[in-house]
Amino acid sequence: MKTIDAIKAIYELYKDYKTMNKEELADFYASKCDYYQKYVELSLVTGSFLFIFFILNDYAFNRSFAPTLMPRLSILVFFIIYVIGSNIVRDRGAIVFFDYFLAHGIVISALLVMYQLGDNGHAAESFIIMNLMWMVIGFSAKPHEVAISSVLFIAEILIGRYFFYYDSLIFVLVVEVCGAIFVIFTHFILVLFFLSHYRMKQKLELAMVTDPLTQVYNRHLLERIVSKNAIKDTEAPAAIAMLDIDNFKKINEENGHYTGDLTLLYMGQKLSKETHEDDYVIRYGGQEFVVILKNCDVNNACARMEQFRRDIESAEDTPVPFTISVGVSRYNGDYSKTIQNVVNALEKARNKGRNNVVVV
Repeated sequence: MKTIDAIKAIYELYKDYKTMNKEELADFYASKCDYYQKYVELSLVTGSFLFIFFILNDYAFNRSFAPTLMPRLSILVFFIIYVIGSNIVRDRGAIVFFDYFLAHGIVISALLVMYQLGDNGHAAESFIIMNLMWMVIGFSAKPHEVAISSVLFIAEILIGRYFFYYDSLIFVLVVEVCGAIFVIFTHFILVLFFLSHYRMKQKLELAMVTDPLTQVYNRHLLERIVSKNAIKDTEAPAAIAMLDIDNFKKINEENGHYTGDLTLLYMGQKLSKETHEDDYVIRYGGQEFVVILKNCDVNNACARMEQFRRDIESAEDTPVPFTISVGVSRYNGDYSKTIQNVVNALEKARNKGRNNVVVV
């Protein structure tokens, strides 16, 4: 049955969700907010102006705009604060706060309208409609934020009791509690199903920056690192190394391109194993690899690359015996100049007879 399959899928997604650490959860909910926020924003703006438009319904009730004009227009105060605040903040939590700020502003304005009308016979129906708004805003929020807002809404209903009489408060509360439970449960399920979208997005992003042959990063990631200046750190040193497989053309000619590909794969995998977790290993092009060594001064980088060169030279598990040449330079905050220094260092290593490490 499809229902059983859906329950199984939700359970598997829940297990995946529980494996996420604090940093990954923060990125997950930020991604969810980015994905849905435009929809939430447009819905809130539309709801705000429709709330004002319903003054025509007030006129049909008491043949005058005057009693409810100011309560209806009071939503503009909340709306202006929302527009200003939501365009200033960038943090996901702050964005969601302003979403709920405007939504609860509509609730407060609606309670003022009900007070002026003096007829609360349809309060339960109005509050059911408000649950549609909580459903919409929840697309950008976390489940517990949806729950907090639902509790606050019930509190607003109870506070309203002190200003006007509900025909059946128990009925109103039962309807709202049931509606709140449904909204919270729905958004919990939505979070889990969005996780499948998030995982697919991660896979696509990784595929875009991964070299399919060697399984290390490709130049697309390097472009991102450079554009975001992600390796600039005034407190910690960094270095860049460029490694070249010596006489790679000869390896291809004498052993075939398949063996050449295996050699590239071996090189990429060995670099990945012998570098640190926060380093970047990137296939720069052809048989050249770039390694960004974070939290590493140039002397340490040289020593690490020299050890790697020796490991390659003496390795017995390579597809064919080969050696490498390496150029190393300190990262000076300017990627273009640093990479030029690395290229010059690599060229000197080649000119010195290959199979050595040169620092510039």
